[in-house]
Amino acid sequence: MKTNKYISMLLLFLAAFFWGFAFVAQDLVADIPPITVGMVRWFIGAFFLFFVIMILDKAKKSERKLISKGKLDFTKTEIQGGLATGIIVSVASIFQQMGINQGTSGGKAAFITALYVVLVPIYALFLRKRVKVNVWIAVFVAVVGFYLLCIKKGEGIVPSDFWVILSAVIYPIHILTIDHFAPKCDCIRMSCLQFFFAFLINAFFAFLLESPINWVEIWTHILPFLYLGVFSSGIAYTLQIVGQKNVNPTVASLILSLESVFGLLGGMIILGDKLAAKEYIGAGLIFFAVVISQVEFKKKNRV
Repeated sequence: MKTNKYISMLLLFLAAFFWGFAFVAQDLVADIPPITVGMVRWFIGAFFLFFVIMILDKAKKSERKLISKGKLDFTKTEIQGGLATGIIVSVASIFQQMGINQGTSGGKAAFITALYVVLVPIYALFLRKRVKVNVWIAVFVAVVGFYLLCIKKGEGIVPSDFWVILSAVIYPIHILTIDHFAPKCDCIRMSCLQFFFAFLINAFFAFLLESPINWVEIWTHILPFLYLGVFSSGIAYTLQIVGQKNVNPTVASLILSLESVFGLLGGMIILGDKLAAKEYIGAGLIFFAVVISQVEFKKKNRV
């Protein structure tokens, strides 16, 4: 059981790595409308996993076949989980991309997004689960860190940061929803459906609000789109669903929050992003909040 847990933690770590560098790819496609970015990203992710499932079914000689007698083989639970997670991740990613498009750098967006790790146990209150004192301390530290990272002298929260904050508020719901559905179904099938439903949502609103779609510009950015679709979506989100099967959601959120570190490093190495000293301190406080929100304090036994 412990071996399965450590493997799951490794999968979550890899997901965080792919997500972190995805902020660089999101920066590179920032000239394209945000809903259109999601439409292309989720289509590539769903298309990629569709063939992965077919290959795995054949390799494992599984009784399940993705296409059998002219019908797609998905269980009711997989469809429900895919629909629920697809709606959530679609909305969250649109807000996140809107913030990046409007000026929030990839590295900065990564650290703001990391606030979701503090919110996961807080949301657990609605599930009537006890929240420990260290979590409330983490919330306070994170708010201070966010202020230092995002608020410039003489101004409030800029609009681009606000959109990324909204995405950070939504992502914990995604984690808790996966925690509910993942143990009950084939994770790769559920992930494929997640991207398919997210694609449908984005496509509907992209053609409604961002038409005409500039397909030439999309093609000129095909490499970052392939990274977003294959690595950040198809692979990373699937690793998240598989990894969360054996890991507590709050622990999973801590590991996944490392995307903020990889996002900051990716922005600095690839895009040449620079942060002021105050912003480095803010980023450090947010990451510190992420850590202490997950610390387990053992009670001392009385002699």
